[in-house]
Amino acid sequence: MHLSRKNQSKLVILLVVVFTFICGYFIRGLKFDYDFEAFFPNEDSELSLYENFRKTFEHDNEFVLIGIENKKGIFKKDFLQKVNELSWELKRIEHVKTIVSPTHLKTTTIGLLGPVEKPLLHVENPDLYQEDSLNIYSSDDLIGSIFPKNAQSLCIYIKTADNLSKVKSDSLARRIERTYQKYKFDEVHFVGRIIAQEVYLKQLSHEFIVFLGLSFVLVVVFLYFSFRSVYGVVVPISIVMLAIFWTLGIMGMIGKPIDIMSVMLPTMIFIAGMSDVVHYFTKYFEELNKGEEKARIHQLIKKEVGFPTFLTLITTVVGFLSLLFSSIKPIRDFGIYTSIGITIAFILSYTLLPALLYLFTPKKMLVLHDQNNKTYSRMRTMLFWIFRNQKAILLITGIVLTLSLWGISRVKVNNILLEDLRDEVKVKQDFNYFDKYYSGVRPFELYVEVKDTSKRIWDYEVLQQINSVDVYLKKEYGTGFMFSPAIVAKTLNKAINNGETTAYKFPIKEDYNTELKKYIVKNRKNKELKKIIAVDGKSARITGKIQDLGSLKIKELNLGLQKFIATNTDTSLVKYSITGAAALLDKNNEYMVDNMIQGFGWSILIIALLTYFLHRSWRMVLVFILPNFIPMLIIAGFMGFAGIELKAATSLIFSIAFGIATDDTIHFISRLKIEMGYGKSLLYAFKRTYFETGKPIVLTTFILVGGFMSLMVSDFQSTFLFGFLICITIVVALIAELFLLPILLLMILGKHHKKEKN
Repeated sequence: MHLSRKNQSKLVILLVVVFTFICGYFIRGLKFDYDFEAFFPNEDSELSLYENFRKTFEHDNEFVLIGIENKKGIFKKDFLQKVNELSWELKRIEHVKTIVSPTHLKTTTIGLLGPVEKPLLHVENPDLYQEDSLNIYSSDDLIGSIFPKNAQSLCIYIKTADNLSKVKSDSLARRIERTYQKYKFDEVHFVGRIIAQEVYLKQLSHEFIVFLGLSFVLVVVFLYFSFRSVYGVVVPISIVMLAIFWTLGIMGMIGKPIDIMSVMLPTMIFIAGMSDVVHYFTKYFEELNKGEEKARIHQLIKKEVGFPTFLTLITTVVGFLSLLFSSIKPIRDFGIYTSIGITIAFILSYTLLPALLYLFTPKKMLVLHDQNNKTYSRMRTMLFWIFRNQKAILLITGIVLTLSLWGISRVKVNNILLEDLRDEVKVKQDFNYFDKYYSGVRPFELYVEVKDTSKRIWDYEVLQQINSVDVYLKKEYGTGFMFSPAIVAKTLNKAINNGETTAYKFPIKEDYNTELKKYIVKNRKNKELKKIIAVDGKSARITGKIQDLGSLKIKELNLGLQKFIATNTDTSLVKYSITGAAALLDKNNEYMVDNMIQGFGWSILIIALLTYFLHRSWRMVLVFILPNFIPMLIIAGFMGFAGIELKAATSLIFSIAFGIATDDTIHFISRLKIEMGYGKSLLYAFKRTYFETGKPIVLTTFILVGGFMSLMVSDFQSTFLFGFLICITIVVALIAELFLLPILLLMILGKHHKKEKN
């Protein structure tokens, strides 16, 4: 039985309502998640090395540092007593494994009767504070670790349990915070994964709402000024909001949480999906204004707008699916779910939107699409100006491109762990405090393996090699909180020399083999020693904390370390491998940039092949690619001049922006082909195309810019830069579409028409 158009429209609305309720049920289960380990490159061999390292020793990122300031100086009895009481309280908190506190530290001496310990700080005896101070500040291993360079604070190191869940991590962070707040210290600086994770997740959930809300408001404003009607706002907004709702519902069904990437997903769908709705909406009222019957308009739109819009869907999806080249799962997921959302928006634009327009069409909107309005007049003036100034436009384009290439040569690849957060955020200020007054918070791990099967870590020759690397790390990296097998030997050497500060040095061979080696071998199953030396003696670690100098500087330091090892150590005896969470995140940033270049190339190739298939002309491929590729070069050059570094977030913009920018080119060229298909001359077809597509292109650009501008309020620097750079790219792409594309088309199609006439 054939349903009437009216009944078809009602059925579509009913099905939409039913599926919306189903999605609403699953959305309730959506969660926010920030697992930074998800950003590790999962195909990298270094990841397996890191996983093996963690199984042998411990997780390198499960720690908390508490920096406690006292403006009057740290050697004050009341202050040290409070620090001591706090340390004992912290030790009793669940999921706290060990604590290193300045008031708990001991100096050990090994005598005839065994080890004897005495406190490093005599908390209850101020008469000994001066002596304690001299001992502490003459010990290189303590300065920059537990004690700062300026003697205005103390640091408590807390090792937390590994693999804590989100709930347990948050609970632990709150308990630690409540505990130290009771003591009313001058200032407390609280850093660690569990704190940063909580801050990120709170910010994610907040920005999820903010981005969507701001995008909504900005798009509403643009739509109202374009259509001057509540109907012209409500219907397009409803279509795209449904697409977002359905996408989130599908994520809820699959169990996909919202992470630092997918928090931008609603904004992406909102602004990319709106383009299809606006083109359909504008064309509908243009035809209705001409007197066309409502029942026939949908078929006409499918013919003149539907196919170009379908092509824009493909190019936009190609842009987002290029993220599949990434080795990082959250980024791949972002590309997949955004593509799903945009596809849903397209489907709703050609099912639900026609149904709503057929059943509910206000007449007062028709006057807004009079062809003799100011918009057409301005477009006519602009087009004639372009035809008169073709050489000047091409010359300016050449100059801008030359400058852009110079700027591109200045672009650097870099990554700083917490640069995502703005400087005003407390946790970032705390991390910066430890970078300034201590050795830093960034974990540094060196995996040590004995290559000579006849040797073990505790053999003197091996320890001697490790000690030379320790010295290098301390000097070149400024490593603090440092621990290694060689440091164990130094500590034992100090102990057998009555705790003398001057004895904290690498022992001579005779002393080591006589006493110290036996002690290490005997205690190799001790839980603290096992964190540094594997029980079988075949591997060990050198661990510490360094400042977060950025991946560019750290890569330079790492290359220096590798050169030092190659020229100053016996590489046939010991092998060293840089590992750890921070190192993998740096590696991830390098991979991201490479992956995005591959993805961008893939986007260009697919779109070029699609263009050739449709037009059977490589010249048309150039016409299609150039106006959209040039903005990418310009934005890359701008990044170089502005000092914006290339990293995971900023590398994403190229493929995504290229996919979005091509939409306008498709609409322009498709409309030009339709006009020429009606038998019109080239110039007349050009004029009609420029007038017909100009307004929707400008409107969709404003909507895109408005939507992406919402990302610029983010406290995450990467999100801010993502929104900022895409806004600039889209504006530059619009300028290229309006000024450069007509010239390129006229140059190619004009020659083609001359040949046909001859």
